[in-house]
Amino acid sequence: MKIKVNLLVPLAFFGVTLAFSAANSWSQTNFVVTLDRAIERALLDDDWLTANTEIERSLLEEAISAAQLPDPRVSVGLANIPLDTFEFAQEPMTQFRVGFNQTFPRGDTLKLSERQKIQQSEVNPYLRDDRKARVSLLVSQLWLESYMSEQSVALIEADRSLFEQLVEITSSRYTAGAGLARQQDLIRAELELVRLDDRLAMIRQQQDSNKQKLSQWLPDEFISAPLSAELPELSPPETQLSGLSEAADFFEQHPRILAHNKQIEVAQTKIELAQQSLKPSYSVGASYGYRDNAPMGVNRADFVSLELNFDLPLFPDKRQKPLIRASQYNASAKQIERTLIFKDLFSSYQQAMAELAILDERQSLYVDTLLSQINDLTEATLSAYTADEGDFEEVMRAYIAELNTKIELLQIDVARLRVISRLNYLLARSEPEKE
Repeated sequence: MKIKVNLLVPLAFFGVTLAFSAANSWSQTNFVVTLDRAIERALLDDDWLTANTEIERSLLEEAISAAQLPDPRVSVGLANIPLDTFEFAQEPMTQFRVGFNQTFPRGDTLKLSERQKIQQSEVNPYLRDDRKARVSLLVSQLWLESYMSEQSVALIEADRSLFEQLVEITSSRYTAGAGLARQQDLIRAELELVRLDDRLAMIRQQQDSNKQKLSQWLPDEFISAPLSAELPELSPPETQLSGLSEAADFFEQHPRILAHNKQIEVAQTKIELAQQSLKPSYSVGASYGYRDNAPMGVNRADFVSLELNFDLPLFPDKRQKPLIRASQYNASAKQIERTLIFKDLFSSYQQAMAELAILDERQSLYVDTLLSQINDLTEATLSAYTADEGDFEEVMRAYIAELNTKIELLQIDVARLRVISRLNYLLARSEPEKE
């Protein structure tokens, strides 16, 4: 009985291992990369976001340090030592001195330096929001390009069997003789099949190139896995911006604008910091001087010294004031850049909306009319050819036109989603910081 139990344990372990391996293999085999999954993984692995968070923490730590007074200075020394004997008690002015000195920066420099560092740190959350929106856009564009390549390959491979059937029909009619098909028809059919294979090879090359572009954002297991065959559902934006003033109000909460607003605050604080240079800096100090008793035992008094040091910016025209003007020019430039960002966002929005309207119109035309008409034409020309009432050239043109129409519709669908992805970035919003 003991022997049977010992045999059952490894068998059970083997069975569990086999089942786990089979389940793992099945999950890997059925793993497909959807657009949402690709974006989620790209954001999860984006080291830029982690680095930016560390920069924000660094600036907050610098803010704490910037608000502190400079370290006090302590001096220790001997004063007025006679050179003839080097005796400490020989001369009445010989002393052992210990001093303390504290410097105070100009005006509100400490408070403003702390505020500037905090403001610089507050830029980073909005930069991360903008980065997430940009990465989502970029990964969407690359994913859709890869999707278009994969689906183009699938369309060509699906229609290749139709071209093969056409070659077989032409070959049979040519073999049967009686003028049912010409030799040049057979050669033309075989040539189009070769061209189709060449086209397939070119698209596969583009497919590999698109996958390699995605490898910058996704791990190897995502790159090696197939993309989802389902076209993503991205709804067009409901927001309609008719004018620049309306757009300016809406884009106030775009992460690019919010980040730039914080940069403007930093520039304004820099002006206040530069203005502090017109105020004096000063330091206070105190020192204690110990003296030894006189050689005859007479007690000598010790000394205490107090001092106040300060500088006066008496000639600011070529030193302090140019720095103030420079910081003012920089703040003015930041304001102008803010306007340029608004114009850029609105211009890109208008361009994307115009492209989307045209693509919607073309999509409706292809789906409602063109695709069905091309399909009817292909069937009609093939029926006419098999009934000896049509020309082989017409059949080939119809087959090629139908394949091209399917691929063009795929390109329209993908281009439409790419435009919607751009609009999603342009209409991204961040919550402004609560004061």
